[in-house]
Amino acid sequence: MDNYTKSGSVILDDTDRTIIQSYENAVKGIANIFGTYCEVLVHSLDNYEHAVLFIENGHNSSRDVGAPITDLALELINSVHKDKKFLESYESKFPNGDRCKSVTIPIKNKDKLIGLLCININMEVSLIDFMREFSINKNDSVEHTHSENYSSNIDDMIKSILNKNINDIILDMSIPNQEKNKQIILKLHKIGFFQLKGSVEALAEKLHISVHTVYSNIRKYT
Repeated sequence: MDNYTKSGSVILDDTDRTIIQSYENAVKGIANIFGTYCEVLVHSLDNYEHAVLFIENGHNSSRDVGAPITDLALELINSVHKDKKFLESYESKFPNGDRCKSVTIPIKNKDKLIGLLCININMEVSLIDFMREFSINKNDSVEHTHSENYSSNIDDMIKSILNKNINDIILDMSIPNQEKNKQIILKLHKIGFFQLKGSVEALAEKLHISVHTVYSNIRKYT
């Protein structure tokens, strides 16, 4: 019982609080990608009366920071089968009667349960409205559209980065041929390419130059 108060809440140390604090950006990120119909929050288990530490899209449940823990979350924490029930999705209702689909994710410091990450999706909204929110975010614009490579191994990732960043410079007639390799190395350096193991060797092979030449140019930009 050393980790708990008489009321059953958890005694958090500085490390516990740092771990929970690190979830603030996760809450914002999940809410940003799914839109306003997805409520995301973190319960800190040191104070059940004011458990909600972070929350996004709280209008769905009419809650804000400082709201108490829910009865279902409290039941889950005290369940002998909590390890099995965590991560399982379930349906419940918001205070206004709207159905929601939820999942509760444990936040732990080793084996110590210190918080809960909860995701609640409003099921009453139409699929069209949900997809509109999902696909068109208020922060989206043409300038914010990026291509991203989801390679399954590092070799494919390196090849993809090289192909993506080399071709434009090779085909740019405004860049003298003798400067193209330098411009390629500079561009790859700026995007952090050389932090990948094997990147220098792969570039040297791609450009038909020596590894020493690549390294000597990298040193100019560090």
